[in-house]
Amino acid sequence: MSSGSLEVSRRQHPEKRSKLWRILIILATLGVAVGWLVWFLRTPEDLPTESGRVTDSGVVDQTVYVGMLAVGDDFDRTIRISEISVDVNPEDGVEVVPLICRGGSLSVTTDAESFCPELDDPEDAEFSGGDAIVLAVTASTATEVEIGRIEVSFRDGIRWGTKEAGLEGATLTFVDHAPGTVEDETEPEDSTSERPEQDDPKDDKKGKEKEEGNNA
Repeated sequence: MSSGSLEVSRRQHPEKRSKLWRILIILATLGVAVGWLVWFLRTPEDLPTESGRVTDSGVVDQTVYVGMLAVGDDFDRTIRISEISVDVNPEDGVEVVPLICRGGSLSVTTDAESFCPELDDPEDAEFSGGDAIVLAVTASTATEVEIGRIEVSFRDGIRWGTKEAGLEGATLTFVDHAPGTVEDETEPEDSTSERPEQDDPKDDKKGKEKEEGNNA
């Protein structure tokens, strides 16, 4: 008599299932940690911002310097700037160049050297307490220029990112200017002066003789 073989289904061992869950938990934890690390590296601390706008005027083809961000000695960070971007309207005929003002600050001027001992290119430049970011704005035609808040791409230690900074923006009105000669409305004084009239000595002599004759 032959006996039929009985097939028994095998069940997964509890230890294997427990090990699989541990692997999944570890992978999920690593994913969260990597995501947090990327977020941390890509989100440096914010830069100072201010409310308000600069409103001023300028002359065509003359550079106007506008201070957008200034930090005092209490700014205890040293960041390395890679780029400064800004929205400008209109773009045609308008040139806007970001600069770093070393050891000074300004509001609006056409003579930045009086306020900034040194003006540097911001690309790959360090920025720390006492520095400022200014925009050199030039228009080739008469127009009104609207400038938005600047955005600074920088590295702060191991962290890097792009942050808004400084004032909300600026409005500059550029007007035509045709240099002309200044005319002096006052007439120049005559350098020659009239000599005072003098009596003729002969007339004096004749007068004296006549007077003596009358007395005689």
